[in-house]
Amino acid sequence: MNPGENNRAMHEKTRDIIRLLMQRNGIESERQLALGSGMEQSTLHRFLAQKSDSLNFMHLQSIARYFGITVSQLIGEMPLDEDHKIRSVMLAMQQMPEYKKDVLLATSQALASSEERR
Repeated sequence: MNPGENNRAMHEKTRDIIRLLMQRNGIESERQLALGSGMEQSTLHRFLAQKSDSLNFMHLQSIARYFGITVSQLIGEMPLDEDHKIRSVMLAMQQMPEYKKDVLLATSQALASSEERR
């Protein structure tokens, strides 16, 4: 696949994920999503209608934050997690300094290994 085809495939995957998230979250209109994510409705509409591939990182970040996922999940690099607890932890970690992320990781690994011993 050439770079242009890769970009088109990524944009289409992102469109599909946005539509899926809208459906799962009961969002009935592009307007509702645009208002909730703080972006222009016309920008969102052009992207979803395949008239533009112009969502920049800030747009993607706003939509991802609105749905409680990461940009990597929104563009299909990482799978969508069905478990809202996992999403909540991921969002909290995005706001943490690195040392707190290390503590959380070590704690979760210790908890997981203690469950294996039971």
